[in-house]
Amino acid sequence: MHAERNVKQVMRWCLYIVLGFPLLNSCKDDYIYDNEEPSWLGANIYEYLESSGQFDCYLALVNDLGYKETLRLTGSKTMFPANDEAFSRYFLSKGLTGDGPALIHKMSASEKRYLFNSSMLNMTYLSHMLANVSSNDQGIGEGIALRRATSASYLDSISFVKPDALPKTAFWNRFRERKGAYLADNGSKMALYWTPEFFSTSGLTEADWAVIMKGEEGKPYDTQGFYVNDAHVESNRKDVTCKNGYLHIADDVVAPAPNMSEVINSTAGMHTFAGLMEKFAYPYYDGSVDDAVKAYYGAGNISDSVFVKRYFNLTDFSSDPEGKVDITGYGTLAFDPSNNVYGGNTDMGVMFVPSDAAMKDYWESPRGQFLRDSYAGWDEVPTNVISVFLQNHQRLSFLTSLPHNWDIMTDNAGFEMSVKEEDVQKAYIACNGIVYMTDKVYPPVDYQAVYGPVLTADTTTTMSAAIKNDDMDDVNNLKYHLYLRSMDNQYNLLVPTDDAMANYRDPITWALWANEGVDKREIWSFYVKMGKVVADVYDTNEDGSKGTLLRTVGADALDTEGAEEVANRLQDILDMHIVVADNEDEPLSGFIDEGTLPYVLTKGGSVLALSGTGEQVKVQGGGDMELGLPEAEVVTLEKDHRKARYEMDNGRTFFIDRILQDPFKSVYYTMTANEDYRAFFDLLVGNDDVFLSLADNEDYKDIEPIFETSEGENSKMSGIGPVVTSFNNFRYTVLVPTRAALEEAFRDDPDLHTWDEISAQADLDVKADWTRYLLNFLRFHFIDGMLPVSGVSYQGKAYPTAARDDKGIFVYVKASSDGSGITFEPENGNGEKQQAKVITSNQEDYNVLTRDYIVNDNDYTLATQILSSSKAVLHLVDHAINYQK
Repeated sequence: MHAERNVKQVMRWCLYIVLGFPLLNSCKDDYIYDNEEPSWLGANIYEYLESSGQFDCYLALVNDLGYKETLRLTGSKTMFPANDEAFSRYFLSKGLTGDGPALIHKMSASEKRYLFNSSMLNMTYLSHMLANVSSNDQGIGEGIALRRATSASYLDSISFVKPDALPKTAFWNRFRERKGAYLADNGSKMALYWTPEFFSTSGLTEADWAVIMKGEEGKPYDTQGFYVNDAHVESNRKDVTCKNGYLHIADDVVAPAPNMSEVINSTAGMHTFAGLMEKFAYPYYDGSVDDAVKAYYGAGNISDSVFVKRYFNLTDFSSDPEGKVDITGYGTLAFDPSNNVYGGNTDMGVMFVPSDAAMKDYWESPRGQFLRDSYAGWDEVPTNVISVFLQNHQRLSFLTSLPHNWDIMTDNAGFEMSVKEEDVQKAYIACNGIVYMTDKVYPPVDYQAVYGPVLTADTTTTMSAAIKNDDMDDVNNLKYHLYLRSMDNQYNLLVPTDDAMANYRDPITWALWANEGVDKREIWSFYVKMGKVVADVYDTNEDGSKGTLLRTVGADALDTEGAEEVANRLQDILDMHIVVADNEDEPLSGFIDEGTLPYVLTKGGSVLALSGTGEQVKVQGGGDMELGLPEAEVVTLEKDHRKARYEMDNGRTFFIDRILQDPFKSVYYTMTANEDYRAFFDLLVGNDDVFLSLADNEDYKDIEPIFETSEGENSKMSGIGPVVTSFNNFRYTVLVPTRAALEEAFRDDPDLHTWDEISAQADLDVKADWTRYLLNFLRFHFIDGMLPVSGVSYQGKAYPTAARDDKGIFVYVKASSDGSGITFEPENGNGEKQQAKVITSNQEDYNVLTRDYIVNDNDYTLATQILSSSKAVLHLVDHAINYQK
C-alpha cells in the first residue's frame, strides 16, 4: 500500500513539472526589457550632463565633491542642474568673472557641498509629484506641498560672525569680547517648488504670482513648468528621465535661498526694521548641534562652542529653558524668521517689512507723535513695546496671506491690515517665507487706538495698567483696551496722569459726607506695583485735603477683596473719562476740543462740562462743580512744551492734570437743599401712612414710593441715602415743576389728589387708585436720557419716562431744544398748556447734576464697592406735564 501511494505521488509531481514548463517559457518571452533598456530611458545622470556639453560648471561641482561615480550608478536622485550660462550670471551677481569651472574649483569644500546639495533631492520626483506629501492627518496628500528638504545640511553653512555684524544687544556682548562667534543655521534650509499642482490646490492666482515676483523680470506664471525657489524650469526641460533619477533643468542656478532674517538684514532699505528685529535675536546653545559640527569638521578645526542664532518668538521660543531671560517681559516676535523649517512642507511665513523711508515717515507723522513724545528714535523704543509692532508685520501662514486675500486679511488681533498691492515695492522669496518690502507701516491696533499713547508714556503708567492688563486670566482685568480698540467708533479718551491719579476722592465716602453728613472721606492714591494697580488710602483733613495714610489696598496677592475694590474704582474712573464722539443718536456726542458742545456724555452716562477749544480745552465733572474744584487741563509735555493731545485712528487722546469726579449728591439730597424744588420734592417723598396702609395687600403690590433707602434687612446692598426707585443704572433727566405750576396742575385736574387727601380716604381701593394716579403724574417727570441745556438743537426727540399706561407700557415724552432751552411735552400733547420749559434764569435751578449710588452693604456706611449708580440732570420747569389728562 505504501509503495503504491509513493508511485502515485511521484507521477503527480512529474505531471506538474511538465505542465509548468510552457508557462515559464511564456513569461520569459513576453518581457522584452530583459535583454535591452527601454527606449525612453536615458543615460545615467552624469553621462547625460556630460554629453550635453552645457554643464561644465555643474560637473565641476560633481567632480570636485567626488560625486561622479554616484551619478553614474543606479540610485534615486532628483536634480535641478543649471547650464554654464546660468552659472556665469550666478557668479556675476557675486562680482566674479572668468572661467566657470575655475571659479568652482576656488570655492571651499563646504561652499561646494552647500551649493550642489541644494539642487538635489534624495528621492525620485517627476514634476507633478513635487507637490505631494506622503501622508497627512486629512489623508489628502496631493498638491499641498510647497517646500521640501534638499540634500543640503546646515553643517555646510557654519559661519564665523565678526563683532560688527553681531546683534547690538547685551545677549551678544561676550562674543564681541571674543572677537566673534561661530553660528549655525536654525535648521537645514528647504527649497520651494512652485508647481501648477500647488497653484491649483492653494488657489494661488496669476495676479498673486505677479506680486510675489514683484521686482523680478522674466518670471511668468507657469501652469506647465514650475519654479525652484525663483529659478524657472520650463515645461520642455522638466522630467528628463535618466537611469538613476530625474533631471529638471533650471534657467538659473538653484542655490540655497536665504531665510527671512537673512533677507531683511542684508537688503538695503530695510535697516531700520532689521535693527528692531535683531533686538530679539539670541545666541542659543544646542549641545547636539555643537557636537555634530565638531564631528563633521574634525577635532581642533572649531575650538569654540557653536551657537544657533534664534529669535524670541511666540511659536517655539517664548521661555528660556535656563531661566536667565524673562522672555515674556522682554517681548517676542510672532515666529522666528531664522527658523528654516518654519511651516513644514505645506506652508511658511510672510513678513511685511516697511522700508527705511516708510519707517521714517510714520515716525514723523501725527500717527507717530506719541512715540516721538516718549522716545528719541526707533532704537529707543523698549522691546516690550516694539515687539507688538513687529508681530503685526508678521503673518503666521503664507496660505492665508495670498495677495488676493489682502482686502480681508486681518492682523493678529483680528483687525483689518489694509495692505494693498501697490504698497509693495519689492518681494523676496526666502527659504521659509516671503518678505514684502512696503512703502507703508502697518501698526498694531495698540498703536492705532486712542489708548496707544497711554501705553508708551512714562507719566501715565497707572492708566496704562488699568486699560490694558496683559494678564488676561486676572479676574479683575477690566479689559478696556478691547472696547477702546474698536475702529468702527470714534472716542475722546481723557487720561489723568500718574500725579493726577494720586488724588482720587473716593465716591462712596464722599457721597456719605455729601448726603448723610458722615465724614469718613478718603483720598486714594493709585500706582502700579508688580504690573497691577494698587492704592494707598488716606483720610482727609477738615478742608478735604489729603491727610494721613490709613491702609494700602490691593498690594497683597492674598488681598482679593482689596483687588476687587481697586478694580471697582478704576472702572468708575474709566467710564467717567471716555466720551464717544460719533454717536449720531446722542446730542451730547462729539469731540471735546472742537468748541461746539458745552457738555458731553461719558461712557458711564455722566455729563462733563467743557470750555475752550483745541489744546486749550478744559473739562469739569459734576463732582468737581459740586466741590468748586478747578477744571482739568491738558498737560504740557516737558520734552518740547507741547500739549499732550494726540490724533489717533479712532479718536483723540488728552492727558489731563486732574481726575474728573462724578457728582456725590443724590437726587434726594440735591432737591432737599434747593427751596425752588421744595414743592415737587414734598410730593415725591410721599406719605408713609398711605404706603403702610397699602403695603400688606397683594392687590396693591405695584405701588411703591418714589424714594427708598434700603433693599431690605437681608439684602447685601443699599442706596447711600434715599434713591429713586425707578432708576436702574442709567442716565436720567428730572423735571421739577415750580410751586405755582403744581398748584395749577392740581387745580385743573380733579383726579389729581394731594397726599393729605389720599391719606384721608378710607376706601382702600380708591386710595390705591388715587395713589397710582399721583405716582404716575410724578413719574412722568422722570425721563430716561440725560438732557442738559447744552447749546445743541433738536426737535421732537422721544424719550420714555418712568410712568406707565393702563397696559403697563412706559409713556413717552417729546423734547425739543433751540440750544438755549428745552421744551418737554407728552408724546400725545396737543397744546402749549401741555408744554414744560426749562427755567434758565437761575444757574442753580437747571443743569444740576446728581448721582444715586447703590453699594454693596445693607449698612451703606460699611460699603466698599459701587454696585451700580444712576446719573441725573435736574431742571426747574414752568409747567407740570400730565399725559393722563
